[in-house]
Amino acid sequence: MLMLHRFEIRYCLHGHPHHFLQRDTLMTDADAWYYAALHAGTGLGLEAVDDNKEQWRQHAMAAGLSEVQWVKLA
Repeated sequence: MLMLHRFEIRYCLHGHPHHFLQRDTLMTDADAWYYAALHAGTGLGLEAVDDNKEQWRQHAMAAGLSEVQWVKLA
């Protein structure tokens, strides 16, 4: 059985800070960029990219997303 953990993801969109909680079994930097892009709405209009999270990150950065960080919560 997979165990879900809680993660806090922080990012800036056009210089304005945002944060949210995300549940997942694990988190990587690429995952955090992916989730932040979705949360910020910068992933909208981007067609499925076969789970290419680096392409999501580049697209999100071009749309003003930056400083993505994450931490696992207890």
